[in-house]
Formats: sequence, C-alpha cells, structure tokens
Amino acid sequence: MSNTTPPPPPSFTPPPAPYPQQHPMPAAYAQQQQPYGQAPPAYGQVPPGYVSPQQFGQSGGLPAGVSPAGAGLRFGSYLLESVLMVVTLYIGWIIWAAILSSHGQTPAKKILGVRVIDATTLKPVGFGKMFLMRGLVASFVAAIAIPITLGILLFMPFWDKRNQNIWDKVSGTYVVTDPNDAWGTKTVMQ
Repeated sequence: MSNTTPPPPPSFTPPPAPYPQQHPMPAAYAQQQQPYGQAPPAYGQVPPGYVSPQQFGQSGGLPAGVSPAGAGLRFGSYLLESVLMVVTLYIGWIIWAAILSSHGQTPAKKILGVRVIDATTLKPVGFGKMFLMRGLVASFVAAIAIPITLGILLFMPFWDKRNQNIWDKVSGTYVVTDPNDAWGTKTVMQ
C-alpha cells in the first residue's frame, strides 16, 4: 500500500482564494470619506431654507414677540383641542378649524396665541399645509410611528431642540407663540 493521493479528476477547478482581491473604490466615493479622527471640511454657507437651532427663536429669524412654543404650552393646546372637539360635537370644531387653518392655527392654538409656521419661510402655513401635510400625511406617519415607540414619540417636544413633535418634523413646521399677532392675521379674521 502506498500513501500517495490520487490525482484530481480532469474537470476539477481549484477553489477561489479565501480573500479575493478587492475592487478599487470609485473616485467619487473616495473623495467623500474622511480619515478617522479628523473633522470634516468646512461646508461654508448654510443650505438655503435651513434654520439652525441658534437662529430659531432669535430676533433675526422670527418677528419681535414671537418665540418657540414650549412643551407645556403645546401639551395644554392638545388638551384644550380635545375639549373643544367634544364641546362643539366635532362638526363645529371642523368648521372653526377650516376657517383658522389658513393662518396656521387651530381653535385651541387661536385661543392660546399659538401658531404653526413653515420651517423654511418662517411664515404661517396655509390651509394646504395645515390640512394635507399636518392633518393627513403627518398623522399617517404618527399613527405608525407612535405605536412602534410605545407612545414615547408623543413626548418628543420635551426633548427636541426646537420643541417639535412628529407632526412638525414630517410637515416641516414649527409651533410658536404669537401673542401680538406678528403676521397681522387678526384684521383678516374680524
């Protein structure tokens, strides 16, 4: 008996190397990566329409007397909104909300001197954005996201830099206090 191994069959191909040669990275991707531990390069200008947390709430971004609505005021607005819906049997609230929504308000927001503004223009949102983006699209996203997070997202204004909730993030809006009607919508309503 001999200890020789038989030759491989004629159709045998050797297996590939355990670590194949990597393909070089395309130049476009290589330019985007930064070495570990180094700060990214300065980007220069802030993208148009972006309002940084420092600008939001300063006199340069919002009219005088207007400031971000606090989490407590927003929570109170939700509670008052619920009471108003029940008291007006919903139909009265819907009519009232339809009238006010073109000025970035709901009935409770109007009573409390709060307004919804666009994140890019910092002006009150209109009926379309209030109804379509906040009412339909953002509510759909919230209806999915809130149960997944076991309701934690409901408390988002308490930890967010701009006191935004999921509806604000999806619709690109901020909620601000506007006790002096800085955008002059009272004359339109009276």
